[in-house]
Amino acid sequence: MTQLLLWWLECLPHCWQSLSIQWRGQQAVLHSAGWHAGRVLCSQATLPDKLSRLSRRSCADAISLLYDCGETQLSLARQWVPPLALDSDLLALGHTLQQRTGQTWLHGLVDLGRALSY
Repeated sequence: MTQLLLWWLECLPHCWQSLSIQWRGQQAVLHSAGWHAGRVLCSQATLPDKLSRLSRRSCADAISLLYDCGETQLSLARQWVPPLALDSDLLALGHTLQQRTGQTWLHGLVDLGRALSY
């Protein structure tokens, strides 16, 4: 129990750092999206054109937020090694599976963004 508590206290700053990185990324995207929406809504374009611009931008912003958060969480997962009494081969296999799944997720988001941008 003490070993688990020490592990958690050691990893807690990394969790806060990950959350603050994600929060700063979300703030930047929301700030940029707000300015873009204001510019688009005040433009001389027709309403359907304004709506299509806003929908494209919101889709791109959502994909970028998902990608940034996923990348931050994967880097955090690379640092963590829980102090459980598991077989080291099993732990390594689980870690490899997690990293491959995360990389596939990130590549899928990139492909989705490319497909939606055309």
